Amino acid sequence: MITDAVIRGDKVVLVPYREEHVEKYHQWMSDPRLLQLTASEPLTLEEEYEMQKKWREDPDKLTFIILAMEKDGDLSACPMVGDVNLFLKGHPSDEDFEAEVEIMIAESDYRRRGIALEALRLMLSYATGSPNAFMCPPLSQSVPPPPKPLPIPPQTLVVRVSQDNRPSISLFEKLRFSVVRLVQVFDEVEMRFVGGGLSTYGE
Repeated sequence: MITDAVIRGDKVVLVPYREEHVEKYHQWMSDPRLLQLTASEPLTLEEEYEMQKKWREDPDKLTFIILAMEKDGDLSACPMVGDVNLFLKGHPSDEDFEAEVEIMIAESDYRRRGIALEALRLMLSYATGSPNAFMCPPLSQSVPPPPKPLPIPPQTLVVRVSQDNRPSISLFEKLRFSVVRLVQVFDEVEMRFVGGGLSTYGE
């Protein structure tokens, strides 16, 4: 999805995935462990640039790069530490529509510092227009509304993670997701948002 939204929190800044981020992203995805954790295939740098452009223009994908907030708030000084994504499956008017959430903190020094939690709160607040559903303060009025077909109802959000990935399960439980299904064939659990919340867009 094409968006120019920059979303600031206390610990992180979410920025659209742009061409200048690709080289660092490619370095991350050259790590065999990250490839395994994200169930990704290795790409060449040229393919990574093509993928970035495709994701930015794809109406079914919303991707933000996670920057760790520095004291002066200068974005050029904020290091890239991960990404957070939303993959839409179908149209919001479809009965079986869902939006799958994924997050990666690629830089190990920035894990277990509350960065993933805040990044998800900001992203999901933006995508749904329901910051109260994720115990998030209202987003700044300088943040533009999300592109269509967003916003979407929080109840359409779904997460699929390895059933052995207890840290990720706990992370999403803090955001009011609950395990609804065990998918044995993939050795993973499916979690869905079970909290409440109304959209603030258009009010």
